[in-house]
Amino acid sequence: MNKDPLQNIKNEIEREVFQKITPVSQKRTIMTKIRSEKQHNSSFKTIFINIAAPLCFIVIFSILTSSYLFQDEKVKENDTEETEDQFTFIPIDELDEQMKDEKARTRRSANPIEKIEETKDFKEEEVQNEEKGKEKEEQEESPEADKVMPLALFDFTDLLNRPEVFKQEARKGTFMGTPFTLGDSMDDIQAQFKDRYEVGKDYDRVENYLLQYHQEERKLSQVRSDISSVYTLNQVIETLGEPYYAYDRSRDVFTAKYYYGDYMVTLNLDGQNKGKPYTEAGVQTIDRSSFITSISLLRRDGSPATVSSDVKYLGDEETVVFRTEWFNEARDEVVNNTKAIEVLLRSQQDPLEFNIVVPQETTEVEMRNIAHTFLKKLTESSGKSMEETIWNSFSYIVHIENSIDGYYDTGVSYVSTTNDSSPINQWGYPEIMWTDGLKSP
Repeated sequence: MNKDPLQNIKNEIEREVFQKITPVSQKRTIMTKIRSEKQHNSSFKTIFINIAAPLCFIVIFSILTSSYLFQDEKVKENDTEETEDQFTFIPIDELDEQMKDEKARTRRSANPIEKIEETKDFKEEEVQNEEKGKEKEEQEESPEADKVMPLALFDFTDLLNRPEVFKQEARKGTFMGTPFTLGDSMDDIQAQFKDRYEVGKDYDRVENYLLQYHQEERKLSQVRSDISSVYTLNQVIETLGEPYYAYDRSRDVFTAKYYYGDYMVTLNLDGQNKGKPYTEAGVQTIDRSSFITSISLLRRDGSPATVSSDVKYLGDEETVVFRTEWFNEARDEVVNNTKAIEVLLRSQQDPLEFNIVVPQETTEVEMRNIAHTFLKKLTESSGKSMEETIWNSFSYIVHIENSIDGYYDTGVSYVSTTNDSSPINQWGYPEIMWTDGLKSP
């Protein structure tokens, strides 16, 4: 028997209530209840946040504003206290006078017409000063002597790029790229280049150009320009063709020459060039890689020059070795068939050098004949083993030495000072040119 008297009644009521309702699982019932509680809590939190956030913002803003105003008020109070302490009592009359003066100054400074006039006067003075300064600079920088355009450096590249123009100008006697023409009056040139004209010892100078003239005629006879050593003889040959060559032994200068009408162009060479020994202008070897150091234009003259076909270029020449057997044959010929006591070989390089020792009583004619016999035999002996003569590769020096009292004379191979090559006599060797007592026959 149940303890609860109403238990039977409850059971009947439950049966009637849940008779037509599908029972729900306990899990589902629990989950539904949890969701309803969360929704309730979240709605409460949302309402709280919506109300609390604006209130917090208002409180923070009011605090910041009140602190800023407090600082600003403190500054104002401090300023008020300082100004009150600084000011002293000023009588009304003096204050009125100060105010009148201040107003007058303010009116004057505020007058636009006066300010404009003052500014205008200042600008006009400034413009006038600038114009005067420019005129003064122009007068200083452009004197009458400077009205002539400055002369440019001689452009050797222009010569190589325009060889026909260069040749045409040279045929007229004009130095390419300049106003200088041979035959011009030196007085006119001096007047034209007044402050830039320098008088020198050998040449007068106008900027980068050296001018030469005959003192009596006062006419321009030569124009020269020194140039930087960057251009080679080989470049010139490829552009202008083969030149003539000359050697000035007194100055040890080699030149390449080109002839155009009545004028010639000379180029000074700096390289491994070699002159023929004991000659005034003979050229033996030319270095095609020689640098051009200067270029000159002058009238054509009869100065000696060697054609390029008679010159050996460095590196192209054949090396000829002098053989001692040639010398031995020539020495034996002289010692056995003349009065010569001995013949000595002093040098096997160019120039070949020989010493012929003769007795004291030997006459000049006999000395000349002994030297002739020796050179003739030497030419024959070398010719047996060479296709060309030995004298295309060598020059010679012959010393005649007296064995008793030291009589001494020297003969060298003679070279022509004209455009012709060294003259070869009928026996095949270059003529002897005696330098001391002996005379050529």
